[in-house]
Amino acid sequence: MKNVLTSIVLLAVFSVVIFFAGGVFKLYGTLEGPGEILGDKVPEYVIQEREQRIFKIADGLGVESEKQILFGDLHVHTTYSTDAFMWSLPYFNGPGASPISDACDFARFCSALDFWSINDHAEASTPRKWLDTKESIRQCNNISEGTNDLVSFLGWEWTQVSDVPEDHFGHKNVIFLDTEEDAVPPRAIGAGGIAPLVMRLGLPWTMSLVPATLDLDNRERYFAFDKFFEEIQNTPICERGVPSKSLPLDCYEEAEDPNILFSKLKEWDTPYMVIPHGTTWGYYTPATSDWMKQLVDYQDDESQFLFEIYSGHGNSEEYRPWSDALENESGDLFCPEATEEFLPTCQQAGRIMAQRCEDAGLDEKTCNDLSEKTKSYAANMGSAGFGAVNETRGDDFINAGQCMDCFLPAFNYRPLGSAQYVLALRDFTDPENPKRFKFGFMGSSDNHNARPGTGYKELLRNRNTEARGWADPISEFLADTRRPKGQLEPTYLRFGGDREITSIIDLNIVTDSERQSAYFMSGGLIAVHSNSRSREDIWDAMENKETYATSGPRILLWFDAFESNTRHHMGSELFASESPKFKVKAAGSLIQKPGCPDYSDQALSQERLEKICNLECYNPSNERRKIDRIEIVKILPQQFAGEPIQDLITESWMVFDCDDTSCEIEFTDEQFKFGKRDAIYYVRAIEEASQALSADPLRCEFDEFGNCIQTKICQEGYRKTEECIGPVEHRAWSSPIYLNFKS
Repeated sequence: MKNVLTSIVLLAVFSVVIFFAGGVFKLYGTLEGPGEILGDKVPEYVIQEREQRIFKIADGLGVESEKQILFGDLHVHTTYSTDAFMWSLPYFNGPGASPISDACDFARFCSALDFWSINDHAEASTPRKWLDTKESIRQCNNISEGTNDLVSFLGWEWTQVSDVPEDHFGHKNVIFLDTEEDAVPPRAIGAGGIAPLVMRLGLPWTMSLVPATLDLDNRERYFAFDKFFEEIQNTPICERGVPSKSLPLDCYEEAEDPNILFSKLKEWDTPYMVIPHGTTWGYYTPATSDWMKQLVDYQDDESQFLFEIYSGHGNSEEYRPWSDALENESGDLFCPEATEEFLPTCQQAGRIMAQRCEDAGLDEKTCNDLSEKTKSYAANMGSAGFGAVNETRGDDFINAGQCMDCFLPAFNYRPLGSAQYVLALRDFTDPENPKRFKFGFMGSSDNHNARPGTGYKELLRNRNTEARGWADPISEFLADTRRPKGQLEPTYLRFGGDREITSIIDLNIVTDSERQSAYFMSGGLIAVHSNSRSREDIWDAMENKETYATSGPRILLWFDAFESNTRHHMGSELFASESPKFKVKAAGSLIQKPGCPDYSDQALSQERLEKICNLECYNPSNERRKIDRIEIVKILPQQFAGEPIQDLITESWMVFDCDDTSCEIEFTDEQFKFGKRDAIYYVRAIEEASQALSADPLRCEFDEFGNCIQTKICQEGYRKTEECIGPVEHRAWSSPIYLNFKS
């Protein structure tokens, strides 16, 4: 270790000499560009193949509908986003720059989507990047002019984070129908607080100048990242309290909470939607952050009507009654006890510290006090709770903080943001008119490599997910120098805590990046039932909530309610005294063939296919996977304040076995008229098991009582040992049908 430290010191001195002597940053640092989108019109045979695929969908399924099912991805990042740029760097084993042009070509030629949107973080936006983004989306659409082979939407992500539960509102994607310059805001409107602070912090010299000296071939990428931060830092924050339309073009516009965001967007006379996502992500969401506050004070039904239930960052569907921390009557956080279903992070932190203390030969009281202090620190550190214990690795925390019985769950699961919880909530502030959420469901990828719709094939984890790892031990060591040390001394670590957060690399300290990376999967999709392939009809389908989500495969799904001769599609709201007849139809996704379709090398060069598609495209056979079963989930919205949520959700209320490539079922709810209360129904169409990336992120070893006693975390980088692929039952989630009781 002494030799390593000496080497690092010498490298640091050498780096500083280079910096001051040659002005390396100015010489090599260049700004990321949008890239060049394929310039020619899409070949006619590509359009014909796409149209045949769409119009054949209903053949043989007995579906009485003229509407098409179209698939899209409304959550895509490029290296115009700070985290995407960081994850692209060589020392993270990143794949390199991913410009907007790659996203357009990937959606058209690799994943063969029908529509997509760009959603780079507004907090990292600058006037130059927003102009590039708008022009690139227009170019991507112009190539499709007259064909609608690929509809590209303009948007951004509003990324809001707080370590105070009452002030944490999470993440929302803003998407516009129009793309013309005079129809959309001249700035991407970002959040206030922690997120823009982190986006502007930059890299410490140990993770920019030193790696650039060690890795001369890639030095320009590190210096370009510094230029990236310099551009953001040179963009002043807009004056607060000034109407959006009155602000100058060259500033960063902040919306500190959702209501301010909604208000600013309303200034622009153009259709838009706001889609919340990552609602159960725990890498920076406080454990007690509750979506009830968003219902009470921060809901806008006109724009916020879709809910991202699944992405490449995990599933946010299922409610569970446990929490990683609890609040006492005084408002202080404490560590919950472990149960058979859930191990709180703070409990495992206390166990680790207690074992270290015992191994050090200290007395029982000292060890108990040390363990309790550690648990208290961890419970109050939110997503950074694991950092209460210094000098640990991810496997030390086994399955703490995770939902072990959820389908491909988000990391450090937060049940108070789950779709089931959100739908069960009611706000009784006005008893005569209680409020509730009535979301439609959708999925997307949240891909950070400019690769919309990566879930068509489960391979290449490093390219098709955000899974990353240190490229070599030196890079890991450089980052680890910033982590607190001391095995028998707990650390209180959080934004605003005892240790100051000074750079984006510190995010790896407060977000448990090693275990978090194991929970990155290939992306989900949004499916719409649309009258045509046009931009306007796709938009209308989303506004009507005639949407569903998939965990990646292109499962076909219909869910309707019938009253007399009236058909109500998924996402509808009905008023009735008796249950309607519900109908569900589903068909499995088409099994993929290896490689790309025969025409691909005529549309793109072999070099381009290899660079962005990795020579693996959406390439369907004529064979479908089987639908294993169809599950109906029933939720009863609260009838009074404080009604226990766990009593209102019936998982797998009805289950219909299928075991065929397509199936159709019908059901009614005979209890509806007797219960005399509103009800919500949605469908899960579940495919037969197939192989998926990150299917078992922790790879737990269980004891005879079912306790996880050891893990072998899925890793990338120099610690990678295998691809981490396993069986999973992919699925589609319909938008709910909302049935209101009418006496």
